[in-house]
Amino acid sequence: MRILMISQAYPSPKQKTSFAFVHVRAKIYTKFNNKTLIFVPSFDSKQYNFEGIKVYRGPYPVLSYLLIDFDPDIIVVHAPTLSMTRNLLKILEKSNFIVWIHGGEALIQTFHNYFAPWNIEARIKNLMVSPLKVIVTGRFITKSWAVVYCSKWMKRVGEIYTLTKHKRAYVIPNPIDTNLFRYSEKNNEQKKRGISARNLYWKYGLDIAIKAYSKLEGTDLTILGTGPLEYYLNKLAQKYQSPVSLINKRIAHHEMPQFLSKFGYFIAPSRTEGQGVAMCEAMACGLPVIATKVGGIPEFVNHGINGLLVSPENPRELRKAIKSLLADDSLYDKLSRKAVEFVQNKLSHDSIYKKDHALFKMCQEQNP
Repeated sequence: MRILMISQAYPSPKQKTSFAFVHVRAKIYTKFNNKTLIFVPSFDSKQYNFEGIKVYRGPYPVLSYLLIDFDPDIIVVHAPTLSMTRNLLKILEKSNFIVWIHGGEALIQTFHNYFAPWNIEARIKNLMVSPLKVIVTGRFITKSWAVVYCSKWMKRVGEIYTLTKHKRAYVIPNPIDTNLFRYSEKNNEQKKRGISARNLYWKYGLDIAIKAYSKLEGTDLTILGTGPLEYYLNKLAQKYQSPVSLINKRIAHHEMPQFLSKFGYFIAPSRTEGQGVAMCEAMACGLPVIATKVGGIPEFVNHGINGLLVSPENPRELRKAIKSLLADDSLYDKLSRKAVEFVQNKLSHDSIYKKDHALFKMCQEQNP
């Protein structure tokens, strides 16, 4: 099967983490003997290979050429932007394609805590642009053969914003490489160390985590990520005397398991989240997760079974959950074991590929 994947961004040798979740799917398709090609809309033209996947970056006429030269059996579009939908509606007018919705592309982001309260300009700008964006996204979805959402929550709110209920709408989460992200046993010192691999944006609630750790003894938190809130979060950690360290860098996807092995539990205090791929990768490594009951997170974290769930915007509840986890070895071991089992059973490459491939075959059979 020849699969053409169109994505608003994709990893490169210089930017190895950008839209890594799309790259993971491309690698899965290739692993199962499909010919996979990537197109990324760009003003500049460039071709490169990234970990065995061929990528074309360029203006939309390049895509028109690829449709003829590559002659794909399946076309999938990941996280379409407003510009992408406008251009692709014309180019893919006579093609059957499948749309993947991951998050902000189908939301009015101001209503989902994407921007800090003081960033009035960004909030207003988003309110001006987003209604048009979600309407056009809805139109794009109606022209597609099928639409896939990363969680039930994303499907529900996406259908509300885009005013579109597709007759072939599916929920297929982003897969986790369970051969790469695997359980590693923790010693007592490692168990006491918390990690949050989050970009430094308001929607991830890292300020809530910092407040929860205020003068907290016996543990610490490392935040790995880049973003505009670095200065604010560092100042907040100083103000609350929180044992929190920020590592302002990106780590290549294949290096993350080794990095996670230094820590004992994962903090995800999000204000909104479609799925939480980094959280799921931590679960695969056996890190108990303490996360908020928002977005799609409760579909992956079952409170008291494979993780702990707390209310959003509640540092006190988050602090209590951290202390209870660290005080109960049997709870820690249970959550760790069940987290690994859940990811292996529900999110592994094999299980997700079966769902994707079944969808692709259905599309092929109905559109020979």
